[in-house]
Amino acid sequence: MCIARVVVSFMNEIESIMEFFEYNNKIRANYMQMMIKDISWEEFVKNRETSWLSLKDTMLHTIWVNDSWINYSINGLEDPNRPFPFTKYQTWDSIINYNSMVTSKVTEYLYNLTLVEMSRIVSRVNNDGVRRTIKVRDVLLHVFGEELHHRGEIIAMLWQMNMQPPDMGWASVMKKTDPAWKMT
Repeated sequence: MCIARVVVSFMNEIESIMEFFEYNNKIRANYMQMMIKDISWEEFVKNRETSWLSLKDTMLHTIWVNDSWINYSINGLEDPNRPFPFTKYQTWDSIINYNSMVTSKVTEYLYNLTLVEMSRIVSRVNNDGVRRTIKVRDVLLHVFGEELHHRGEIIAMLWQMNMQPPDMGWASVMKKTDPAWKMT
């Protein structure tokens, strides 16, 4: 394969990763808006026996995964929020502010993403105490996928509450159709 084709392929991969994160950010914001409007704080924090127990803690976990991996581990920093202080976030404003800060920092990082950066090796000590090494590209794909995994839990919790989750279709959220695809 010629060098030009390889460079174009990697640039398309960077653009795709940026778009994946934009998608997750939009979906997360839509879910937060829906929950603020339609769910009481008591229902939001109720233990629902999922991996992070409540809608609140599952939402915070997805935000923190972005923060911890991208804003700390990729930058060679130890995350001062490990273990994550879920009890620190007791209002919607505190969650919205944390999400805004994390989203802003992650977006800035992705805006400056390069081919060299994608291939760089980083390391992180996981909860089991083992230091593992991984390419930045794989960290980014892991973070994207982990948010999708936990969004599935959020959807299940909403269904258990007899609530319809917000639209999360790629075509409609990212406005990939002309005219824009609208859910009814």
